[in-house]
Amino acid sequence: MLPLEVLPFSQNSPERNMEIDISLAEESERRGVFHFRWYGWKKLSLSFGYSQRVLFETYGVDVPKVLRPTGGGILIHGWDISYAFTTPSGVFVSVLDLYRFVSKIFVETFRGLGINATFSRNKKGDYRQRVLCQLVPTFGEVVVGNKKLVASAVREFKRGNFLIHGSVYIAYNPPLAGKLLKTDPEVLKNTVATLSEVGVKKALLMERFTENLKSELEKLLKTL
Repeated sequence: MLPLEVLPFSQNSPERNMEIDISLAEESERRGVFHFRWYGWKKLSLSFGYSQRVLFETYGVDVPKVLRPTGGGILIHGWDISYAFTTPSGVFVSVLDLYRFVSKIFVETFRGLGINATFSRNKKGDYRQRVLCQLVPTFGEVVVGNKKLVASAVREFKRGNFLIHGSVYIAYNPPLAGKLLKTDPEVLKNTVATLSEVGVKKALLMERFTENLKSELEKLLKTL
């Protein structure tokens, strides 16, 4: 039997969502299983990468905010669906290895739904130094045209187990996003591709991606 446990979709507070992701990562290592879940956010909120702790503590905003256990920049939640995939040690050899595995499944899933998703070829700049997660797609990220379609971040823990989680936007509001991110809304207009824009239903994406993840994980485990 495939050692993958898929959790039902749930909507939670920002703090609870991060608590669940960390808990699943710990359980994956303890029990030697994989976990996957799709989830939502009860309120419009912001998440910050773990290297942005100082910014997180000083950032003034009128919505809830949370510090992620993974890297990257600020992300807006509430307009998106998020996912988390946790692994035991001994399967993926690096952060990049896992990132490629998951991103490839996203590309293949979207292509199966008729969307010409691909990987960004942009090598300019260092992702870790960027305050905002969505301004410019970085090398290897899932995009449609020049717009980011999937925003993901990975964490490797001390025992070699991993957590990768991220978001796909259903819709996006540049004026409000500009206010929350303290950025010119015009700069944000062509940075994110949404499910509404590409014509994919949330439920269908969730179903197809989960099916493809199960299939690809089964293939991978047979090679170990």
